[in-house]
Formats: sequence, structure tokens, C-alpha cells
Amino acid sequence: MRRDYYGVLGVSVSASQQEIRQAYRRLARQYSPDVNVWDREAQGLFEEISEAYRILSDSGARSLYDRFGQRAFRRQAAEPPGQRGEDVYVPVELSFADAAHGVGLTLNVERFRSCPRCAGGGCPACRDRGLESEIAEVPVAIPSGVDTGAQIHVAGEGHAGSLGGPRGDLIVITRVREHPFFTRKGDNVHCELPVTLGESVLGARIRVPTLDGETALVLPPGTQSGQVFRLRGKGMRRLHGDGAGDMYVMVRVSIPGGLDARTQAIFRELERLLPETPRADYERFRGGAA
Repeated sequence: MRRDYYGVLGVSVSASQQEIRQAYRRLARQYSPDVNVWDREAQGLFEEISEAYRILSDSGARSLYDRFGQRAFRRQAAEPPGQRGEDVYVPVELSFADAAHGVGLTLNVERFRSCPRCAGGGCPACRDRGLESEIAEVPVAIPSGVDTGAQIHVAGEGHAGSLGGPRGDLIVITRVREHPFFTRKGDNVHCELPVTLGESVLGARIRVPTLDGETALVLPPGTQSGQVFRLRGKGMRRLHGDGAGDMYVMVRVSIPGGLDARTQAIFRELERLLPETPRADYERFRGGAA
């Protein structure tokens, strides 16, 4: 086949798209296989005309042809099919609350795109790589229940592929900041709850913060420091399943200090009224007894 596409259509290299389209229509009618059923030469010319119009009617392909001629298309035809682009990894830091409830983010992702000047075929502007860098805004939905090290895949938002190959994926790697009150172990959440001596001894109904707002925790009379209460379903939502983990509340009794003389006297009276000692089990070890 002839390689001068402008010559095939009979137009100049500066021809407008309208001139190219008009020339193609005129020649296509003249050499159409429908009217040249037995003329193989006319059929060959029709194929040349169609190929020339396909290249010159596409602005990107025409620009590539103007720069490199037919060799640009020979190169693409000789190379294997387009390869998938590489994945892009982006770290994201999340608050404890965003990890618990999920959040929508818009990330500025630095990645490669197909060079618009050569349509990925390679040219001096892209140093013959067919790619150029860009920064793209990509929306990402972080699901509820993620933990540090989770990988969120966003399909088709990575680097562009070579020679028209598909894009790779965007992979978001999460890091969850520590919380001043909650700690996490798997899907369960743990916290410490300070209570007064009176609340510990007499019992109390206390409002406790959770990931979904406050809830009531009932302390029975005689609650000990270090005692743990379980709140079912108040932990982290499960990332790959239904429901949520549990919340474990450890009681810490706050012992008052700096007591005045009157308060000290009250405590001494309580000691007298409550003769029970918490060290009764240790009495048998006195004096080195086995």
C-alpha cells in the first residue's frame, strides 16, 4: 500500500478536516466495492482510502503520522498488545472515628497518563515512553472498621498502561491514629473508666462514651477497681462481615488525696465499722509459714 496518506486522498498536508472528509466521500463513492465488484485494483484503492481517512480524521493519529510517518504505526503493530499499568500505592492517615464509621476522601494521586501528543506511541515530548505524569483527584470510599495496614483497592485509578493497555489500580494503605480514650484489639474496643470511691462502694449509673455516642453503664454496689464490664456490639464494625465487636470497660477507682482532718476522721470511723480485711488470705503466710 502507498504510505502518503495525504496523497491517497489527494489533499495537502494542511487540509482541514472538512476537506479531508469531502475527499474521502468522493473517492469512496468512486472506488466502492459495491460498484466495482469485479475490479480488484479498485478494491485495493478503496482499502488505502479507508486507511488514510481513518488516520487523518483522528487528530491524535494525524499528529502522530505528521511527526513520524507510517513508521509510528508499524512500531505499534509490531509491539505486543498494551500492557496493564502498575498499581499506585498511597498512604492515608485516619482518625479513630473515621476508621470506625468510614469516610469519603478525595486524594491527589500522582500517576502516569498516556501522552496526549502521541497517543501513547512514544514521541520526543514524552522521551519515547508514551507516558507523562499527572496529578489526578480520585474519590475513595474508606469502609467502616478499617485498621492500620488495611489496603483499599480502587480499580482503574493507577498508572496508565503502555500502548493503550488498561490502568493499574490505586491501593490506599491506612494508618489509624491513636485515641485518647479508646484502644483497639481486633474488632473489640477497650477503655478505662475512672469512678469515685462512693460510686464503687454504693453502686452507680454512669454515662459512658462509645463509638456511637453515650450509653448507660450500671455499676453494682461493691464494684472493684480493675473489674471489667462488657458492652455487646459497641466495638468496631466488622470490616468483612455483619455486626460489630464488643466494648470492654475497666473500672479504675479514684482514691481521694489531701483529706482534711474531718474527712480523715470519717474514714477512720468507716474502718472501725467495717472490720473486714482484704488481706485475710495472706494471714497464713505470716512468720514464714508454708
